[in-house]
Amino acid sequence: MSLIDDFNESAETTYLPASVSYGDAHHTQNGYGGGFDTADNVRLETGYVSISTGFGQTELPIFALNYVQFQLPARLVDMVVSNDTLIMAVETARILRINLDRPLEVEEIEITRKPGDGKIVKMFFDPTGRHLIITTDHGENFYLYEKWRRAKQLSKLKGVTISSIAWNKQATLTDPSTREILIGTRNGLIYETCLEPTDEFFRKEEKYFKQVYSIHESTMPITGLHFEQFPVNNRKYFAMATTPTRIYQFVGYIGPSSAGTSRGSPSFAETDDRGERAMFEGMFSKYDVNPGFQELPGELSYSELHFFSRFHDLQQQGVAQTFAWLTGPGIYHGDLVFGSQNVGDSVIDNVQLLQYPATPADDEGGKLVTEIPISVAITEFHFILLYKDRIRAVCQLNDQIVYEEMIPTSQDEYVVGMAVDDIKRTFWIYTTFSIYELGVENEERDVWKLYLEKMQYDMALQYCKDPAQKDKVYTAQARDYFGQRRYQMSARYFAESTVPFEEVALKFVEKNERDALRIYLVSKLERFRKKDRTQKTILATWLVEIYLSKLNDLEDMASSAHCTSASTNGDVETPANNSAAYYEEQLAEIKDEFKAFLETYSNILHRATTYKLISSHGRSSELLYYASLIGDYDRVISHWIVHKEWQKALEVLSRQVASETFYKFSPVLMENAPHETVDVWMRQPNLNPRQLIPSLLRYDHSKISERVAQNQAIRYLSHVVSTLGNTDPAIHNLLLTLYATQPTEDETALLTFLKNEGREMHYNLGYALRLCSQNGRTQSCVHIYSQMGLYEEAVQLALKHHDLELARINADKPEDNDPLRKKLWLNIAKHVVQENKDIKTAMEFLQQSDLLKIEDILPFFPDFVLIDDFKDEICQALEDYNIHIEELKSEMDEATKSAESIRLDIRELKSRFALINAVEKCYICYYPLLTRQFYIFPCQHAFHADCLIDEVCIAARRSSVSDLIM
Repeated sequence: MSLIDDFNESAETTYLPASVSYGDAHHTQNGYGGGFDTADNVRLETGYVSISTGFGQTELPIFALNYVQFQLPARLVDMVVSNDTLIMAVETARILRINLDRPLEVEEIEITRKPGDGKIVKMFFDPTGRHLIITTDHGENFYLYEKWRRAKQLSKLKGVTISSIAWNKQATLTDPSTREILIGTRNGLIYETCLEPTDEFFRKEEKYFKQVYSIHESTMPITGLHFEQFPVNNRKYFAMATTPTRIYQFVGYIGPSSAGTSRGSPSFAETDDRGERAMFEGMFSKYDVNPGFQELPGELSYSELHFFSRFHDLQQQGVAQTFAWLTGPGIYHGDLVFGSQNVGDSVIDNVQLLQYPATPADDEGGKLVTEIPISVAITEFHFILLYKDRIRAVCQLNDQIVYEEMIPTSQDEYVVGMAVDDIKRTFWIYTTFSIYELGVENEERDVWKLYLEKMQYDMALQYCKDPAQKDKVYTAQARDYFGQRRYQMSARYFAESTVPFEEVALKFVEKNERDALRIYLVSKLERFRKKDRTQKTILATWLVEIYLSKLNDLEDMASSAHCTSASTNGDVETPANNSAAYYEEQLAEIKDEFKAFLETYSNILHRATTYKLISSHGRSSELLYYASLIGDYDRVISHWIVHKEWQKALEVLSRQVASETFYKFSPVLMENAPHETVDVWMRQPNLNPRQLIPSLLRYDHSKISERVAQNQAIRYLSHVVSTLGNTDPAIHNLLLTLYATQPTEDETALLTFLKNEGREMHYNLGYALRLCSQNGRTQSCVHIYSQMGLYEEAVQLALKHHDLELARINADKPEDNDPLRKKLWLNIAKHVVQENKDIKTAMEFLQQSDLLKIEDILPFFPDFVLIDDFKDEICQALEDYNIHIEELKSEMDEATKSAESIRLDIRELKSRFALINAVEKCYICYYPLLTRQFYIFPCQHAFHADCLIDEVCIAARRSSVSDLIM
């Protein structure tokens, strides 16, 4: 929507009823119209180029010149627009200010001036729309702030005719001052100043005014002036100044400063008495001796300098990217590149000179005439050229006129100039009596096609608005690369386009460009939708075949390169792209790419077909990788088992979670790598040991090398029983079997296992006894007999094998059955005396038992034996008996005395009595004691019989209650 549309709605409200239309003379009346309207006019549009997208939609013109109905009170001299504020200067030295947000309110600004101050020739308006500087042809300058209704004269600028101003982008809406600005004059001088509005009468707005540079050409005005801060250094600046024929560049550091800064830039103290240098003085001083400039000869007496930035918001103004300079030969334009430039370096890049369009003259019989515009403006993609009777727009991309329209003027009316609002991106053309707004809508609409024609495909894609436009760019780019034989690049862009799949695939097949075909298929596969599963599977399968073929080809070429280099013995240098190292590098890249492909599309590939394809090419590593991706670990483990790579098979098995996988592959692994297999089992506590019994039975310890001394089956079962606490009888019986059938005669491990079982035995005792008997495990049999309570059998077995120590141990086990213990000890003694014929040993053995006496074993002695061998023992026994008799006699005497004492006590109890007070109470219920039957004790405690019985029953056993009552 054009900014003048707001004015259209208020066309009825005018300051004066008079208005003019095209073809009528413009009449000047007192006052001025305050309404804006769009007048109907005859558009003379001869050069508009409609670059359609080719999709049939109706496109509106990019440029449109709209007449603004506003009756001026006098001939218009100059007009400026900034930040939606429009200011006009008319011949009568009147200033009109309009806020375009409130177009009905027109302010008239008063200028206090003397008759000799001259006529207003130019106005300068800062980007914020707050500061206005007015200059006259006599060198008088006035300053107007946004809140003022009257302009003030700038006394320090007296006698200076300003021709250009470089405003400071660091000025913010919160700071009323202009910050440091540069002023170019008509006599080739550049000044620096800072304006700060004040309401004090004696205080000047210009804080200082100092010359910082001179081009030493007093007849050359500074027609353009601009400065920018380097993006990466807030003290480094770039300035550009132009005259009608020259362009100057300045790069350097500014400051130092004595006050605060905004956005990190230096600023000067707010004092009129400035002892330090101006901010830009140091930068310009570097160019006093050898100023660097470029010159474009010409007779033009005026010129303009304009800059463009894509970031034009007032609060976030970006650094200018391009510039345009109006000169006699043409428009000198280029890019601004800010980097590491220093003094003397240029910031301008990609400079071009746009010659002015030549048009047929009206009176020369079709002869081409080049006309120089009176003003120029720059947009992102166009130059707007203002002539004395028309306006043109030239596309920057192809230098073609894309818009041209005549500006209707009446008699004595001529075009004055063009004003641009750099903040709001609006363009205004004004004549002596009329105002027009040039509407610019969607100027980037056809830029994509222009970049496409210039084969700048990336730039074309940036400006595409819909998928159809992008498709055209991708298609053109792909065909262009295909024609240049850059097939792989072409493949990437064909995949982005809508060119039929069959056509593209056949193109690459015919050229035998399998690499390009692979890239195309991968890119196309990435763009399929989820529901296109069938197409994705077919395409992915084709890609698997292509990848496998490529891998084989590279391996063949690497082998050939190795053979070639070996045969030449280094005499002939092999080209870098034909060397074995090159092919090996390519092979590694394709392998990585293929693995990434499998990882991405493993879920859509048909498993059986993919296995068959990879196997047919003999690619075992890729086969295993694919199997791992899809979770087919059975195939991976089987592969390593077939190749007898036991360690690799176990590595894969150790990462599994399913127990069935362990049960399936453990038999063969236990047979060939028992130690490692048991290590894996022991890290898997969720395995059922009963399911691993077949694997354990496949294990043959005799075939294992001597470096592994421990039986691995016993190692695992011991871990299961002792650490995991398994109670399965089958596991315990198997472990018992393994212990019992060991080739060693040492029964320590077996006995340890049997003893650790304790009373809660999880193995079968009968089976264990039979097994131990069959394998000659005497100590274990004895232990099992004792566990079964068959102590006599245990002792007999121990004696049978002449193991007296084991027999003695088992003879003492029935601790609560002394007769049995004595019997067992007698059997041992009998064995010692009769079997061993060792009387002395029998006597020593007699001392180890507290149940046997000499008389118990005497019957076992032979009839004819010398008493000398056990004379001491018999004497000792007799002495013991004598001592025992004496002890019994002493005990009898003590008992007799105790009986006599008891009889005496009984006689004394018959005459014992106690005195009871009549008021005595029961110590339990505290009622009078004499009310019912009672008991009295020698300690004088008295209780009712029933109370005492109840109290005793609480603590006494139920069986003793009746005894107490009796």
